[in-house]
Amino acid sequence: MHLNYYLLKRLIPELSKTLSRATFIEAFSQEKDELILKFENITDQAFYIRATFTSTFTSLSFPQDFKRSRRNSANQFVSLEGKQVSGLQMFLNERAFAIHFDTVSLLFKMHGNRSNLILFEKGIVSELFKNNLIQDLNLQLDQLDRPIDRSLELFKDNPDYKHFYPTFGAVPGTHLKRLSFDQHSAEKQWSILQELVGQLENNPFYLIQFKGKPSLSLLPLGEVEELRATPIEAYNTFYRAYTRIYYFAREKQRIQSELTRRLTRTDNYIRKSEARLQTLTMEVQPEQLADILMANLHQIPTKVKTVRLHNFYTDEAIDIKLNPQLSPQKNAENYYRKSKNRKIEVEKTESNIFEKYEAIETLKRLQSNLQTIENFKELKLFVKANDLEQGTAQKQQESVPYKVFEFQKYQIWVGKNAKANDQLTLKHAYKEDLWLHAKDVPGSHVLIKHQSGKSFPRQVTERAAELAAYYSKRKTDSLVPVIFTPAKFVRKRKGAPAGQVVVMKEEVIMVPSRGPSDFS
Repeated sequence: MHLNYYLLKRLIPELSKTLSRATFIEAFSQEKDELILKFENITDQAFYIRATFTSTFTSLSFPQDFKRSRRNSANQFVSLEGKQVSGLQMFLNERAFAIHFDTVSLLFKMHGNRSNLILFEKGIVSELFKNNLIQDLNLQLDQLDRPIDRSLELFKDNPDYKHFYPTFGAVPGTHLKRLSFDQHSAEKQWSILQELVGQLENNPFYLIQFKGKPSLSLLPLGEVEELRATPIEAYNTFYRAYTRIYYFAREKQRIQSELTRRLTRTDNYIRKSEARLQTLTMEVQPEQLADILMANLHQIPTKVKTVRLHNFYTDEAIDIKLNPQLSPQKNAENYYRKSKNRKIEVEKTESNIFEKYEAIETLKRLQSNLQTIENFKELKLFVKANDLEQGTAQKQQESVPYKVFEFQKYQIWVGKNAKANDQLTLKHAYKEDLWLHAKDVPGSHVLIKHQSGKSFPRQVTERAAELAAYYSKRKTDSLVPVIFTPAKFVRKRKGAPAGQVVVMKEEVIMVPSRGPSDFS
């Protein structure tokens, strides 16, 4: 209800007294949807108006002091600087008021997520704070007043209180419902409306909980704290309650949920990896199968898919799968190669499990630290230090054809789809970037961005290759061959399908498939 017409109507007389003959010093924005206006009165005392116009929260507040940042601060409404306030105007039955400076006026349009600050010069709109609200360019100051004829006789003809009092809003509407307003006669309803208007014009200010949120009200509904305060003090109390209690609690809960989500995801990764590790260690090792084949080369028929041989490791018979297109010796060589890869996979899996257990300890420590945070400044630093910004990575990635990851201070870019792969490789790749792709299967193009004077560390190449494996059709394989080469050796033939390229020179690395969760 803090944007209610009657609250603003109570605020304007106090603002008029405070800003009488005051000088406009500056207006600046440090946050996308927040503007700070600074005035000085005739005794050189500073007075600030903070207009917060986010998509979810719109309010005015009046901080006693405000330290302007030296960075990321932009001036607004520069033409007002040095001008003296000539008066304030509250518009009739409209959630809007204006600060006048002779022939120039600054309109505060307080319409929820369509709120705006609009500068008029000689009655014509010359500047908007929120430029996306282009319909505000058509506003005219002299047409903002909305006079309404009200009488019992007119109400009897049209007994709809919203027609006569369109500025009541949600809280007065709830108040009327609790009085069973619709069940009374027109005369009684009119009497209730007159009494309600009297309350809105004379009641003290209340801080209430309305629909689960703190709200500034002129009616004592639900959980109530009476504010024996001036309008300016009441608005400041509400702003602190909303931002420090509700919004702060909501943001803190979001971060807690994000940490819990990461814990669950990490725990699932450990569980699956440990199951995979057990499978790898319990299965007959490929090297043993190779030894058995080599010991029985003369007994193995050609072009068979399976052969039963004596397993001298366990003294039992064993069925060994073969590639019928290869000789028994070549099949044995394949098993020896698989054994080497199996050892690599076991080592990698054990290393990943160890890293994930460390990650769990870190996440639990962050959860514990989060509980001790009690103000927005600490919370903001905590979020930034631990990369917990909401939607930041997603917003950045929406404007480019690739996902961005960072590992050991190296940027790794992953194409989003076939068309994006072409853009990544042909338009965004530098010739010395390292290009990677899962071998012989569809998948994302991956780049490691080159750093001048540095070679690519083996660990970085492996990590990027793991992402290339993850974003490919071999995602579920235990070990994936990934090709890599400087981007200058990657070409695209004319007319080739999206994402299809020709690699002139390549090396191959065998890695497990590991996704982006490891960057969390």
